[in-house]
Amino acid sequence: MNENMLLHKLLEIFEYKREYQRQTSNIPPQDMYVLERIYFMKKLTGKDISQKYNIQPSTLTGIIDRLENKNLIQRCRTSVDRRVVELVPTTKGSAIVEKHIEEDERFANNLFNSLEETKKEKFKELLEELIQNIEKDSLFL
Repeated sequence: MNENMLLHKLLEIFEYKREYQRQTSNIPPQDMYVLERIYFMKKLTGKDISQKYNIQPSTLTGIIDRLENKNLIQRCRTSVDRRVVELVPTTKGSAIVEKHIEEDERFANNLFNSLEETKKEKFKELLEELIQNIEKDSLFL
C-alpha cells in the first residue's frame, strides 16, 4: 500500500471509533470534545474554551446550550465577578466522559495489541517521533 492508501485506511479506523462513540454516548464529537475539556479542567469559561481550543464563540454557544440541556454541564456564576459564567461538569456529564475514556483505552489497547510486542513498541516509538516532528501548518504546503 502506498502512503496515501495507508493514511486513508487509518482514517477509516478512526472514523469508525468516532461513530461508535457517538452512538454509545449520543453526543456529537465536537460536543464531546468540549465536554471533555470542561471535565479535565473541572471548570472553564466559554471565553477560555473559545480561545484555547479555537472554537468560534457562536459555535461554542450552541454546544454549551446542548450540553446544558442534556444536563451534562452546568453554568455557574463566580463569586469574584458575577458577570463571569463558569462551566462545570455535572455528575451525569462526568460519568459520560469517564465511559468515553474507558472506550478510548479499550480502543487503544486493542489497536496496539494487534501487533507483536516488539512491533508494537517500535510502532509507538515511531508514532511519538512523527507527532514530535509534525508541523501542522506545513502539512498542506
